[in-house]
Amino acid sequence: MNLLCWILVSFGMTTIITLSKLFEPIRVGIKEKSNFFGEMINCNLCMGFWVGLILNLTYFSPTGNMFFDACLASAACWVLYCITWFMALRYGV
Repeated sequence: MNLLCWILVSFGMTTIITLSKLFEPIRVGIKEKSNFFGEMINCNLCMGFWVGLILNLTYFSPTGNMFFDACLASAACWVLYCITWFMALRYGV
């Protein structure tokens, strides 16, 4: 259950950072200053990695390894992102 919660938290944080109106001014400002970091903050896969790293340091580690946690969060965010966009396109959800 903790793993599921951890994955959902990482997905939620990643989605808020990469897609929300709340973080849009921050994303635009970063993109204007650095093309590289601007791409990173707009990428679900990339931001999922960093969110997983932060969750490892602040919440708990589901795998016991910082790098694996970051990779797990990145993969989980990407899969959930693809599923939600598929549902949105297919079913208009």
